[in-house]
Amino acid sequence: VNGKTLKDENGKIIYAKIVNGTAKIENYLIPEEWANKNISIQAVSTASSQAPMLKSELEDLNVHEEEDPTVEEPQLTVEDVTATVGSPVTLKATLTDNDNVVNEGKVVFKVNGKSLKDENGKVIYAKIVNNEAVLEYTFPESWKLKEYTITAVLLSSDYPRLEANSTLTLSN
Repeated sequence: VNGKTLKDENGKIIYAKIVNGTAKIENYLIPEEWANKNISIQAVSTASSQAPMLKSELEDLNVHEEEDPTVEEPQLTVEDVTATVGSPVTLKATLTDNDNVVNEGKVVFKVNGKSLKDENGKVIYAKIVNNEAVLEYTFPESWKLKEYTITAVLLSSDYPRLEANSTLTLSN
């Protein structure tokens, strides 16, 4: 590895057994300091009365730190909502990031793919506070009474773009 002979934790040279023309080392714990570094590896066989010394091609070895299997990807969820046209309703999206409390970023709510806007035509954003983005919104009476798809979209410099869908039911 990087021109040096591979050794175990006691400093002894590690030999690989050759079975059916393949050299194999099992149960070798790759040192953490190899992670994200340029590592090259080459297999070298010793000469014997049956075969001359052989060397494999020099190969790059990519070592990455193991991800913690208990860490889950952040998720955004949005609640189903039933609203009365002309009356305020609460739209709520929740960002979960393991046990982390999130107070950064904002959420835009969309209905059937169109961002909710204020009376001046500007997109409305809900800030994330304690993992939740909450928006009080009144759907105008001009909206049809039916089911819509509501989408919450996370906008954050700390997280990738996340989206979640639910159902909005408008009634009178």
